[in-house]
Amino acid sequence: MDDFGESIGSLVVVGLMIWGGFSVWNWAFGDSNSDYQSSYSSGSNSSCTEPENPYDEGSGHYAGWQWGEEGNDCNGSSSSFIEGCEEYQSAEATYEECL
Repeated sequence: MDDFGESIGSLVVVGLMIWGGFSVWNWAFGDSNSDYQSSYSSGSNSSCTEPENPYDEGSGHYAGWQWGEEGNDCNGSSSSFIEGCEEYQSAEATYEECL
């Protein structure tokens, strides 16, 4: 390999090492209030957010969420419908716990 190719390769390796170091640092010491945390997390009442249907209208997940929101049991033959309903129940339970 010529000197130019080795230089580029070395720069790429050093760049990846620096990027990896910043990633690990952010993971270990990053802001605990980042957007990564769920809006349903426990905490003060001001941080409690009422759950909203995150699914696209017309999907089985969306219909299941709506069904659960109306207070119905999560049963049926569609796995996406059941998952949407169970996700609503989980989000609502977390929200109630937060309050």
